[in-house]
Amino acid sequence: MRLAFLTGLFTVLALAAPTPGTAQQKAKAQKFCPVMTEDEIDPEASETVEYMGVKVYLCCDTCVSRWKRDPAAYADPKIIPGLAGKKLPPRDILQTNCPVYTDKRVSSKDPSTTYMGVKVYFWNDAAKKRFEAEPTRYAKVEALPQLPKK
Repeated sequence: MRLAFLTGLFTVLALAAPTPGTAQQKAKAQKFCPVMTEDEIDPEASETVEYMGVKVYLCCDTCVSRWKRDPAAYADPKIIPGLAGKKLPPRDILQTNCPVYTDKRVSSKDPSTTYMGVKVYFWNDAAKKRFEAEPTRYAKVEALPQLPKK
């Protein structure tokens, strides 16, 4: 009887104990949308796609569409920790973010214009128009690594 009690007690304790790595997994959980990089995601309510065996959370349908159009442009292990260590396809452009809406990532499939002899990509046509109206306001080397070095 005493053995059965101890066995039952150990079983209850084992089930109640935290799973190893749980805190570490939470610390490495995805917190932001990989497309609109300042938008926090909610794992309970956010849109999701599966990519290389990893569930990727996106903040809205617009981001789902952009992700499906060009996942390599948005697959960043710094934002999606589950992709760390995986061999990801390379981005096909150096520029990562829109120079006007700096929290939004861009791909080579987005609107673009030529500035100083190189292509510059934008989140949307409105951002492109704002850039074209005031290029010196937005054309920063930090945001546009493809610009010629001075």
